[in-house]
Amino acid sequence: MRIGTVGTGFITNHILDNIEKTDGISCHAVYSRNEDSAHRLAEKYHIEKTYTDYERMLSDDSLDFIYIASPNSLHYSQAKSALVHGRNVICEKPFTTTVSEAVELIRLTKEKHLFLFEAITTLHQPGFHWVRKNISLIGNVKMVSLTFCQYSSRYDALMSGKLPNVFNPKFAGGALMDINLYNIQFLVGLFGKPDRIEYFAGTHENGIDTHGVLILQFGDIICQCSGAKDTSCENNIQIMGEKGYIHISPGSSNCQNSRLILRDSELSFCQLETPWYYEIQELTKLVHSNDYDRCYQLLENTKIVVDILEKARKSAHLGF
Repeated sequence: MRIGTVGTGFITNHILDNIEKTDGISCHAVYSRNEDSAHRLAEKYHIEKTYTDYERMLSDDSLDFIYIASPNSLHYSQAKSALVHGRNVICEKPFTTTVSEAVELIRLTKEKHLFLFEAITTLHQPGFHWVRKNISLIGNVKMVSLTFCQYSSRYDALMSGKLPNVFNPKFAGGALMDINLYNIQFLVGLFGKPDRIEYFAGTHENGIDTHGVLILQFGDIICQCSGAKDTSCENNIQIMGEKGYIHISPGSSNCQNSRLILRDSELSFCQLETPWYYEIQELTKLVHSNDYDRCYQLLENTKIVVDILEKARKSAHLGF
């Protein structure tokens, strides 16, 4: 796998750190609209090529994968262009803004027999798999509470009158799309498609949600997803069943520590590596084993998540 990256932010650094730890994948090009940013990232990771023209990078036949970590609203157009050029794609979350966009990318991927992945850490972590394997031990699940609140480094800029991309409705930013999405991924990975979706959003004067609570219902299971970019707290997940409960910390983006507590016993699990390590390891394995079936299964999961995000924004009357 020979990667070209789109975007030079902190998440790209996390991905490149873990590409360096993984056999069978390497980065060979960086694209950024800002030439200095591209050169700085390339120098840090010893990457030989930089581009400020996206189409030129897509025409580089030495690359077979494009990793997209641009502002949210650009994901669809950039992923589609890469697929049209015959490049496999790893696209950062949120995958797309609308279900129709997701459906189009999936159709194009299958038509061209390519790989397309959403870069989401949750589903690839051993901690998540441990929870899914052992959840039946707590009996019928009644409720799930998921909290992911992280004070954004860009929130002060928003409050001073600036408009960072992550808080810009034009770029499909906000707490739901950036933070609460991890909680949604966790629940969809466990329970599938919800029967009820309702989002209660706290908004800035520009209409973006800076915090909010999403209610999802899967049959009789009621789930509360709290996500915020204007406050912080101790993040965790609690899955409550008739026979016991599961506690996961620090939460849906990093299932590092899991405890399963029953009335007379307790089990625990701890994963040792970063979430991005497991993500890159798993995606590289799927590609080298030509596991298109698993790729398409993950895309169906992604499509459900995008549908939830779209309906949640509509329920809260967010204007994007």
